[in-house]
Amino acid sequence: MIYKSKEEIKEGSVVDVRIKNKLYQGVVWEISKRPSFNCTQIESVTKYFYPLDYLNIIKFISQYYVCSLGEVFGIFTPFLKDISDKFQLENKIDTKIILSTEQKKAYEFIQDKQTSLLFGDTGSGKTEIYLKLFEDVINSGGSCIFLLPEISLTPQMEKRVKEKFEDLVVVWHSKVSKKKKEEILQKIYSGRAKIVMGARSALFLPVRDLKLIVVDEEHDDSYKSQKRPRYNARDLSVYIGQKLGAKVVLGSATPSLTSYKKYPYYRLKKTYFKSQKVYKFIPNQDFISEYIIEQIKDTLKQNKQVIIFLPTRGNFKYLTCRSCGKGIKCPFCDIGMSLHKDKNSLICHYCNYQEIIPNICPNCKENTLSVSRLGTAEVAKVLGEIFGSDRVAKFDKDSVKSITKLNQLLKDFDEKKIDILVGTQMLSKGHDYHDVKLVVVFDIDTILNMADYRSRWRAMSLLLQIGGRVGRKGVGKIVIQSSNKDFFENYLNDFQKFLEDELLYMQDLYPPYKRLLKILIANKDKQKAMDILKDLEYKLNILNLKDKDIEIVGLGEAPIFKLARKYRFQILLRSPFVQKLIQLAHFIKSPDIEIDIDPINFA
Repeated sequence: MIYKSKEEIKEGSVVDVRIKNKLYQGVVWEISKRPSFNCTQIESVTKYFYPLDYLNIIKFISQYYVCSLGEVFGIFTPFLKDISDKFQLENKIDTKIILSTEQKKAYEFIQDKQTSLLFGDTGSGKTEIYLKLFEDVINSGGSCIFLLPEISLTPQMEKRVKEKFEDLVVVWHSKVSKKKKEEILQKIYSGRAKIVMGARSALFLPVRDLKLIVVDEEHDDSYKSQKRPRYNARDLSVYIGQKLGAKVVLGSATPSLTSYKKYPYYRLKKTYFKSQKVYKFIPNQDFISEYIIEQIKDTLKQNKQVIIFLPTRGNFKYLTCRSCGKGIKCPFCDIGMSLHKDKNSLICHYCNYQEIIPNICPNCKENTLSVSRLGTAEVAKVLGEIFGSDRVAKFDKDSVKSITKLNQLLKDFDEKKIDILVGTQMLSKGHDYHDVKLVVVFDIDTILNMADYRSRWRAMSLLLQIGGRVGRKGVGKIVIQSSNKDFFENYLNDFQKFLEDELLYMQDLYPPYKRLLKILIANKDKQKAMDILKDLEYKLNILNLKDKDIEIVGLGEAPIFKLARKYRFQILLRSPFVQKLIQLAHFIKSPDIEIDIDPINFA
């Protein structure tokens, strides 16, 4: 839309404009010549703006991730003009951190790289290197962004960072209250916040003099947004760093294939404390074996703690009929519902639909319903009955619904008020506890056997991340329930070898060698969704005759065919040239089509 103004306004200014007698805020995107038609007057110019560099970044995100400028502006926070109380650091920071010989080598490697990967084993001291880098940047007058994949990581890391930098640190994520966010923004505007920590949304805050972006656990899927704009915060960190002249450090014990292949890396192997890990494989079972019970008993006798991992929350994943073989699915989604006995409910973990647990099969009316695949609630219940319910706690999305609950749970485990922590993938997210001596991993084969080109990497990475929670000091044991012992054993002590082998497997097929584009069609009218799919298939086949660089990998019903009452079809394309995929995506976009460039979720 075009507006006029009596005063000179710069591009990027945030202004108040009137649309149909209602006041809205907008951003001046471009200064144009006066048109022949009459324009509405801008009401006022606010004290906020977007610098030119950020306008270019916003334009790139809109084009690359195939979304509107308005959607991209929605994830950014504007800068503030005319800061009168700009903060100046009076004295230089001295963290008194002394790096080991290996850490110094990694630190020096990072110094002369614009973007680098810190490939460090769990317990190797990556955090100390981050803190030393923060110290350097702050003392040179710059600011830092420190990204963590999920808020479950922030309490421990916040404590460690604030011990060194005190009130120069702020933490930003979705659970922060509106009032607290306003306080944080004032600290950022004034320049007092020298380190902005948080989940992926922290990347879009108005940090002045940004000189360093650290992306911890860079491999984590949580950095990828599953709604528009469908950006990956890790990839955008690299892009933003390049555009703003900020150094970018990606850190992980199990890096993504793309980062390992694309960026210079330093391999940090030596652990900060002496530790030893013993791995034991046991057969797959839908119950807690006597062997596992005995291992837990032995660990508790030594006054040590236990972590139990499962990929499923709730009591059991599925409720299935032994007579007709049918499972109970969500009426709005093409997915089985999970059993939650504490709520007497079956719950769909996609749309949150709930219904009372039935006594008979809704399909054949027989009283032959059975459960399969253990969930966190069932394991916690059984272990609570054996060892005492006050000694066992759950760590999943059902039990951790607020930052207060999260902080309390982690504090209780840290203070050994909890002996056994039962949880999902949240357990693998970099938590550091020195008294965990036993980790039990259930059902890792479910992840290994997923219909996903990254399933081998996901299973191997997850196993090593969970295993990294044990034996941080001394000897730790990891008991793994799996039928794929040979595969896991081959790489347990050499993830770099796994990455090299996996790169050979991916060559000419998948990232990092090829780029992917997922086209999702969703509509409440099944026939309309099918018609859109057929029309797209026709257009793509014509395109394929002209341009052999774009290939259709798969086309048809989505793995979850129905979700929230909508029927879903998808097309997966690949090409060595991402720009060709993006051009195609802009050409075919419509309200019934969702575009996902560089997808990681294929459900």
